[in-house]
Amino acid sequence: MTLCKKNKNKTVVLTCTALSLVACQHTTIITAHDFSVLDSVEYRCDEQVYIQKQRLDEQSIRLKIADQLFDLTAFDAPDKSQKYYSSEQGLQPEHGLLWIESEQSATLKSLMLDHTIKIDDYPVIYQCQQGV
Repeated sequence: MTLCKKNKNKTVVLTCTALSLVACQHTTIITAHDFSVLDSVEYRCDEQVYIQKQRLDEQSIRLKIADQLFDLTAFDAPDKSQKYYSSEQGLQPEHGLLWIESEQSATLKSLMLDHTIKIDDYPVIYQCQQGV
C-alpha cells in the first residue's frame, strides 16, 4: 500500500511540473508578442504599399512587406544621420534589401550583391513615410 502512495505522489509531482512548464512557456509567448507590438512602426510607401518595421534588438530589424518577412542587420552608415540595414534575402532572386532610415522617412532599395556599385546607385524600390 505504501508503494502505491509513492507512485501516486510521483505522478502528482510530475503533473505539477508539466503544468508549471506550460505556464512558463505561455508567459514567454505573451511577453514576446507584447514586445513586438510595442516596438513596431508602420510606413506608407509609394504605390500604396505598407511596410511594418519591428526592432528585434540593437542591431537588427524585421520588415513585413506584402506578408513576407525579411530580417535585416545594421551596418555602419556613410551618412551618420541615417540608419542602414541590409539583408541578402530580397524581393527578387540574387538581390538583397537595403533599408535606409531617417527620422520620419525610409527608403527601400534593391541590394545588388556587387561590391563595385555604390549605395547611392542601388535601385529604389519604395520611398516611405512613417505613420502617414
